[in-house]
This record gives sequence, structure tokens and C-alpha cells, in this order.
Amino acid sequence: MLEIFTPLSPDEPIGVVALSGPADPEKLECGLAILREWDRPVIEAPNLRQCSDYLAGPDDRRVEGLQALLDQGVRVIWAVRGGYGMTRVLDRLPWEQMVEANVMLIGYSDATALLNPLALRGGVVQVHGPVVTELSKWDAPDFVRMRALLEGRLLDSRLFDIEGPQIVRPGRAVGKALGGNLSLLAALAGTPWAPDLRGAVVFIEEVNEPLYRLDRLLTQLRTSGMLNDVKALISGDLCGCEAGCDTRWRQLLMEAAPDGVPVVHGLPFGHGPANLAFPVGAVVELDTDDGALMWRT
Repeated sequence: MLEIFTPLSPDEPIGVVALSGPADPEKLECGLAILREWDRPVIEAPNLRQCSDYLAGPDDRRVEGLQALLDQGVRVIWAVRGGYGMTRVLDRLPWEQMVEANVMLIGYSDATALLNPLALRGGVVQVHGPVVTELSKWDAPDFVRMRALLEGRLLDSRLFDIEGPQIVRPGRAVGKALGGNLSLLAALAGTPWAPDLRGAVVFIEEVNEPLYRLDRLLTQLRTSGMLNDVKALISGDLCGCEAGCDTRWRQLLMEAAPDGVPVVHGLPFGHGPANLAFPVGAVVELDTDDGALMWRT
């Protein structure tokens, strides 16, 4: 059964939630201004401007912020930023309510902890893409891509072009698009919120990590068994990681993926200069011969 994608309807509000780190005030206001240019209501979580050390308010306040959006009937909820904090509150989130309300979360990085389990627990397709405080740095293609995805104009379309140097191991695969930030996936291993990646096309990305830590994180996924039955392994750019690690990283990907499974590295998603949005929980098709990754419905 294919997963449901419910695009934004005309005049549908967008909620902005802060479940992780505190937002930079200037970037927050710029991002909110851009969202308001879409001529639809923008509803802010009550804790959106709170700061408690490295968190956007205490745990209960961050959960209450999400609950306030749900109580107002908001379905499309955009993470204000990443950082850290979502894993602290996973055990107190209103999962059943979010699934029944067809909540669609937009974000990446720390939002990985919510995107995957929400899609896999019966929710609609989620969106891996830039957070609100990053909207001001978008170039035109990124902005057009995100809006097209949210409005349902990327269904059955080409999500990524794949060029020869990006192909680590060729092949074709069909499966649900799952994954996200490597550190978050490793942190979820062994918890009730670890995503079931069997049969999935798995996306991973990371930022500012030395090679040995990348090795450790990927080894955690491999030895935990999370990658045993994946259909493909897709890596984004390694933004801010040490120079010269690309060759070794490609080897690590080959070690982590099951034999014969296609592997691709260097697609423009994650913490790099380009963060093209893609649907989490949707069925995608990778074909390295055709040089494409397609969204299938």
C-alpha cells in the first residue's frame, strides 16, 4: 500500500513549532516573513521565542507548543530549527492525535527523530527539507522546489538527478524514502522510535563530523541491524566534514549497505549549500542507469 501525501490546500494555515533548539531572533523573523508572503495564515507555537540554554524552553513547554497548534486544527507544521531536543520528548508526544489529524511535519536534522516514526505509525508522508530559520538563505530553485512539493506538484516526478561520479554502486531499487540525519538515526537505534528500514530507500546526511565519528555512526547503524534489508543507501553532501574524507566515506557506505544494494553519494540534501526537499514515507524509485530518483504514487 502506497503512503498518502496530502498537499497544502488553498488558504490552509502553516504552524511553526519549536521542539528542539532556540531560534535566532533575526532569522526567525525573516523566515516568518517569507512564510507570510504565501498569503496563508502562519500560526506560531507559544514557545517559539523561548530559550532555556540549548532548548526552546523546558520539555513540557515545547510539547505544549506543539499541542497548541494541534488544538487549533493545524495540519502542516514546520520546524523552526534543528539543534537538539526532540529525542527528549518523543515519549510524551500525542502520536495518535498527530496520525489521526494527518499532520505533516517539515524539517530535517533533529526533526529526523519525528519524521520517520510519524510516517511509519500510519501518518501521511512527511517532508525532509529546510527549517524556518533557514528560509532567508534559500536560492530560487530551493524555494520553488519546496513550494512545488508542498502543493503536490512533484508527485510522480524526478526528485534528484544522479550523475556518474555520484554512483558508488549502480543498480535499481524501489521502496519507501526514509532516513535523515545520521547522528539522529544512530541515537534512535534500540529505542521504540528507531525506524524500521526494511525495504526502504534510506537517505543519510551529516555535518561537521570527523571521519572517525562518521565511521562510528554508520557502524552503529550497520551492527544494530537497521540496514540489513534496505533497498538502497543514498548519501547527501558531508557538509563541514574533514577534507579528503570523501573517498573513505564511499568505502564505508559500501561496507554498510547489503551486498548488491545500490549506493549513491553526494545528492543535494541536508546541511549543505543546497537542501532539496524530499518526501519521507513516500515510495521512490532509484535507477542509476537512468540517472534519476523518482517519486512514485
